[in-house]
Amino acid sequence: RLAEAPATVTVTATTVAPVASIAVTPVGFVLDAGQTRQLTAIVLDAAGNRLTDRVVTWSSDSPDVATVSSTGLVTAIGYGYATITATCEGKTFSLAVTVSYGH
Repeated sequence: RLAEAPATVTVTATTVAPVASIAVTPVGFVLDAGQTRQLTAIVLDAAGNRLTDRVVTWSSDSPDVATVSSTGLVTAIGYGYATITATCEGKTFSLAVTVSYGH
């Protein structure tokens, strides 16, 4: 007859905190045509903890004024105003960019 022994099974559940908010720095700025500025997205959970493993999508409403790369690098193209938006898991943050004629 085989001896019976209790078995212990450990199940670890990994919970992923949902994104509660997103912010971008700097909030607004002026560039001359041809200049660039790196933006930084700050993604937070409900407890205010920074989430660094989330994908942020960037967009510009006026790519003829300013474009933004997938990493948040804004490039000033032509004179005017553009709104840059960062999106992460349904949360968005928009900021204004002004492109001047230069000096």
